[in-house]
Amino acid sequence: PQYPLYSATLDLLGGQKVGYYLDEKSGWGLNLEELERSLTDAKAKDINVVGLVLINPGNPTGQVLSRNEVKDIVMFCARHNLVLLSDEVY
Repeated sequence: PQYPLYSATLDLLGGQKVGYYLDEKSGWGLNLEELERSLTDAKAKDINVVGLVLINPGNPTGQVLSRNEVKDIVMFCARHNLVLLSDEVY
């Protein structure tokens, strides 16, 4: 999931996007194991991941993460020393 302005800015500045998949069966929920997989894969490719953009409600589904999912994301970013940018405008 992503918003085109973020990916375009990353491209313009020479950054790299690291994607992850949402779980359609759980109403497009976020799975921590998927975040860990994505981060591990990026590190294996020598990508220096420095942040995570959280778009909530999700674009384009409009799905709203649960309080526990948001808490898990905050803890994930803290554990991996990632900047968390929360976009809650959509």
